[in-house]
Amino acid sequence: MNIYSQRVSIVGVTGYTGQELDRLLASHPQIQVAGRFASKADVKSGAEPFSLEKLRSYSPDVVVLATEHELSMHLVPELLEAGFRVVDMSGAFRLKEPRLYSEWYGFEHSAPALLKEAVYGLPEFYAEQICGAKLVANPGCYATAAILPLVPLYKASALDPTSTVVVDGKSGVSGAGRQPKQETHFCEVYENVSAYGVLRHRHTPEMVSQLPGASYDRFVFTPHLMPINRGILNTIVLRPAERMSVRSILTETYAKTPFVKVLPEGSLPDVHGIVRTNLCSIGIVSKGPTTVIISAIDNLVKGAAGQAVQNLNLMLGCAPGAGLS
Repeated sequence: MNIYSQRVSIVGVTGYTGQELDRLLASHPQIQVAGRFASKADVKSGAEPFSLEKLRSYSPDVVVLATEHELSMHLVPELLEAGFRVVDMSGAFRLKEPRLYSEWYGFEHSAPALLKEAVYGLPEFYAEQICGAKLVANPGCYATAAILPLVPLYKASALDPTSTVVVDGKSGVSGAGRQPKQETHFCEVYENVSAYGVLRHRHTPEMVSQLPGASYDRFVFTPHLMPINRGILNTIVLRPAERMSVRSILTETYAKTPFVKVLPEGSLPDVHGIVRTNLCSIGIVSKGPTTVIISAIDNLVKGAAGQAVQNLNLMLGCAPGAGLS
């Protein structure tokens, strides 16, 4: 039986990530969804047109934005000024340097002062900061699947500094969002695999900025679109520094974390194993000087809505796994 003590409003509830968040919170033991807003004119499924006045009437403890980057960029200052705490699932506040938005996102950031205030919402590494944050920038899906296996290695200086880390990402079509686009039409995707955003995908600066010591000239990310609904599989190729064990570092880092699982030797993750869960599953294979890491997440759960629930749990004092079992 749910005993609600916290209230959360969702703006952008008609999109894929907004719908997924609404679904997850429906079974949360402490959080009630109070206010479901559409960010655009396709108002349905009980969603209302967004207005600050209507939002105030619901008195939410936290507002979650499942909106486009530029809309979030304009809404967040207004919401913070009105006294609301915010979890933003777009990329509008993930980067600390304003110039990166014009370079990678194609727009000038209109609230650069808030970039320093935003806490990057990766609970495995920023839990303490997230607890007291007013603004949490929920990580990107590709970025989550890459940063979780890589950040412990960068922190431990476990990589050969002369080598390049290569991340080959593959995602289901829901990662492109609900807005119709030619490249995500059924006839374009079915029985096809395609690379996109080569050397210019906007999750690249997000990854590089979260990996201590990483640089653009020694980090390559290439995303691919797969003919599946959901899921991400990253293949990461790297060269460890001499006498450094990738498996030992990752196993020790995630020994007590509920949503990151390092698989035993000989096992590799796949999309079927993580779909509709909040897990990041990691497999490791090493031979000679080369190590290959396979990481898998559900792009709509651990890559978006599930991670937002983790952040909400921290912000609102709920159990870490509430709503995610």
